Amino acid sequence: MNQKNIISASNNAALKLKVLAKEKERVRRKLVVTAKEKERVRRKLAVAAEKLRLKAKQLAVTAKNLENANIVARNALEDLGIENSKVEMARAKEEAILVSIGDGLFATDKRGNITLINKTAEKLLGKKSKEVMGKFFSEVILMEDEKGVPIPLKKRPSSMALATSATTTMDPTYYYVRKDKTKFPVAIMVTPVILGGKVIGVIEVFRDITREKEIDKAKSEFISLASHQLKTPPTAIKLLTERLLGGKMGEFTKKQKEYIDDIRSSNQRMIDLVNALLNVSRIELGAFTIRVNEKNVCAIVQSILDELKSVIDKKQLKLKMISRDMNAMLMLDETLFRIVINNLVTNAIRYTAKGGEIRVECKVANKGQTLGGNLLKESCFVVVVSDTGYGIPRGEQSKVFTKFFRADNAREKLTDGTGLGLYIVKSILDHSGGLIWFTSRENKGSVFYAAIPMTGMRMKAGEKELMS
Repeated sequence: MNQKNIISASNNAALKLKVLAKEKERVRRKLVVTAKEKERVRRKLAVAAEKLRLKAKQLAVTAKNLENANIVARNALEDLGIENSKVEMARAKEEAILVSIGDGLFATDKRGNITLINKTAEKLLGKKSKEVMGKFFSEVILMEDEKGVPIPLKKRPSSMALATSATTTMDPTYYYVRKDKTKFPVAIMVTPVILGGKVIGVIEVFRDITREKEIDKAKSEFISLASHQLKTPPTAIKLLTERLLGGKMGEFTKKQKEYIDDIRSSNQRMIDLVNALLNVSRIELGAFTIRVNEKNVCAIVQSILDELKSVIDKKQLKLKMISRDMNAMLMLDETLFRIVINNLVTNAIRYTAKGGEIRVECKVANKGQTLGGNLLKESCFVVVVSDTGYGIPRGEQSKVFTKFFRADNAREKLTDGTGLGLYIVKSILDHSGGLIWFTSRENKGSVFYAAIPMTGMRMKAGEKELMS
């Protein structure tokens, strides 16, 4: 091989080495870049791994919390189940008590549909629960008055309780009709069921008062009979004392005359008591008559005040009569109306101290007007009797219209008195369609309101008239 070929081979080898070196450098540089990329990826993976670790930790905490929440939920469900059982037991107990109560009982929802009836009510009415459940109460439990006239729905105690949201009782005697069409008198109390301030139904409790009515009737008949027998001797004594005082037996000394006057006044109290007992018996037996004629109301009131003027003057009382409707004419039973007004004015005189004041006012009051805290449901003629007397203690005011009631402070001031006057007054007005109510403060006085509808007193057929 000559030198030229050697040089050429050497150059080729150098060129190849140079190319190889460049290729090696390029590979090295690629490797460097790859190493950096790998480092970058490693770091990313490290960051991702840290994030996953944190996420795993968070998931572990969440899982723990969920487990705890699950435990709490299971405990709550168990507690709720226990409470539900207790509520169900309490409800079952309450229903058992209601169903087992000795008086008749039924409950309604807010629409008046029966939701519960107890065994006593079923027995009294002669109906099974399946016959009345879910039905409107007035359609399946019929109510009448003494004459067999159906009671209007709006006057049924349950309807009134649903409408007014107040506990309702019943003043007149109503009758429930059994399935076999017989009827029995009932005493009723209805209480609204209130939830969240809204009435969701009522509970009516009633009982058969046939026995009580029979006892009252027997008692009234006895009082009537006894009073008739008691009335004859005092009447004879009254006639004899009037003859004696009239001079039939000659002149008496002053002392003798005082004794005879005492006999006459004591005898008159006996006559008044007998008359009151007779009136009570006739009222309770429903045997008294109400006969009406057109009368000038203010004129009757004025005549009563004129009759009592001497008594008023004797106690030095100030009397004020106010007549806003002097010529008002009403259909009245004058005898009964006189009993009412005479009782109210006489009470004002008796229970007002010497020098006090009595005020009698006659006026027409329109429907919707409020007098003495009472809202009038129809236009009425009202007689208002007020005084500055002893008043009625607050704790005893609910008993004012009951038989034989006299307030403690009244008994202390005046020992005599029957406690029948206001009972008779209220009974007369109840039977004739009128109203009576009052306001009073002890040691300040009382105000009594007697109202007669502008349509007049309601007539009533009976056997006898009340004694005035």
